[in-house]
Amino acid sequence: MKKDAVAYLNTRKKGDFAAQKSEVENYCKYRFQIVEIFHDHRANATPPEKRKGFMDMLDYCAANNCPDIIIYDLAGLTRDMDAGLATLKILNDKYTVYCVNNDFFGFRDDPEQRREAIGNFVAYMERYRESARKAAPPVSKKTKKEDGRPIGRPKALNEGQVEALLTVRQAGTSISQICRMFDVSRSTVSKILADYPELKGEWKGARQEPGE
Repeated sequence: MKKDAVAYLNTRKKGDFAAQKSEVENYCKYRFQIVEIFHDHRANATPPEKRKGFMDMLDYCAANNCPDIIIYDLAGLTRDMDAGLATLKILNDKYTVYCVNNDFFGFRDDPEQRREAIGNFVAYMERYRESARKAAPPVSKKTKKEDGRPIGRPKALNEGQVEALLTVRQAGTSISQICRMFDVSRSTVSKILADYPELKGEWKGARQEPGE
């Protein structure tokens, strides 16, 4: 028996809504009955809690006791990684969140274990962000050579940072977003991903066949 669910789409380009809506409907046809679709357009830079469509969705879920929320993908929820994790944590406290694309949490048929998996992911990322902040060296003025170039090399990412980078890449985060998050160049990211060819291009994630 299908479960009632709402869908939330955050689109950037004209035509995205129709394409994402079609994928959501295909994702849901064996498991969920979409009762409402909520939508924000070109709101990536706006925190979810300040978006009309997102807040309307939360109001609807609370008023109608709807426990399941379907989003298009985790990376598209918001442009800022910290804001995305905070939003995912808030949603996971009350609802079960499903991703149409790049879903690596698993347990699609077990809401309790799925929420536990999402909670573990958020907790891991929060620990990483906190340790990264504590380990950050104090800001100092860059010493330059006579020709104006900075002296010395930028520090490479440590093992924990590399693991976190791979995790967010697997979640569907673009290379440009990763460069901003970790303050590294595209060449640094490319070198890290060289050992993970499945993550170098657009990450498709493991898809389950309908009815699984």
